Amino acid sequence: MRAAFSSARRPARITTAALSLALILTACGGPGTGEETVGASTPTPAVPAENTSIFQLSPGQCYDRPEEDGLYEVAVVPCEVAHDLQMYALFQLDEPAWPGTDTVHELADAGCRQQFLAFTGATPEESEFGYTMYTPSEGSWSEGDRQVQCALQLNSGGRMVGPQSG
Repeated sequence: MRAAFSSARRPARITTAALSLALILTACGGPGTGEETVGASTPTPAVPAENTSIFQLSPGQCYDRPEEDGLYEVAVVPCEVAHDLQMYALFQLDEPAWPGTDTVHELADAGCRQQFLAFTGATPEESEFGYTMYTPSEGSWSEGDRQVQCALQLNSGGRMVGPQSG
């Protein structure tokens, strides 16, 4: 299992919104002027967020990016409230031994891309959505971690309102 705050066990995070493999998320924070919000909602004025470890999320849950890079506690919110990301898939990598960072990223990207197509019915290039993935690090791999998490995001960097589904 991955440690939530240990930099030695910190999973690589990559985004395909830019169609490249990157090692960290680059978009942070909430919507500002000019940022797109997709969806419609009539939420109550103050909706409490529930802080939880990113490693405890399930498909369908909506959440905001961590406020500080490297922290893995996220604010889970009802999907009807503006949010940055929605977990859409979890899967396990099958390799018995650590295959290396590049291979882990390639396998995770292929899996998230396949799940993205199944979930949205389109490729990221054809959609207003892209995805971010969370992969095991070499340290967490040595402890048995093989889980990849795939989260939907807007290519524009804006926030979504409402649960997204295929």
